[in-house]
Amino acid sequence: MLTRCYDADQINAVVNHPDVRPHIGALELGDLDLTDAVARPEHWFLMGEHGGFMFSWSAPDVREVHTFVLPSGRGQWSKAARQFAIDYAKEHGVKMLWTKIREQDHNVIHYAQQGGMQFTGDVIETFGEPYRIYRMELS
Repeated sequence: MLTRCYDADQINAVVNHPDVRPHIGALELGDLDLTDAVARPEHWFLMGEHGGFMFSWSAPDVREVHTFVLPSGRGQWSKAARQFAIDYAKEHGVKMLWTKIREQDHNVIHYAQQGGMQFTGDVIETFGEPYRIYRMELS
């Protein structure tokens, strides 16, 4: 379903897709180039037919999750991919996942909560906008 991906062009194509890019950081930054992040071994990219996930190293056994799924994969595929990604993280020793989501991205919040993420009560400002912090413990 998903495999570890080292192809920055493939990842950048999904991240910068017009239906995905508006949900990933400030649009004023223009197209994103994740080439440097892909090259760093502490960051993991899992990609499949319709997109994937980035597990960005935060601290020992802790990863920040970034999700980028094309419209063609939203629904059943993205639910199965989410579980695959969580299982991958567990198998590779991750103890906690966290993410930040803009308050107005209700569909993204719902997707994260369906997967087990819980709102911490914390809100931070990133790119000049408030983001809610969600986390889940892996056992």
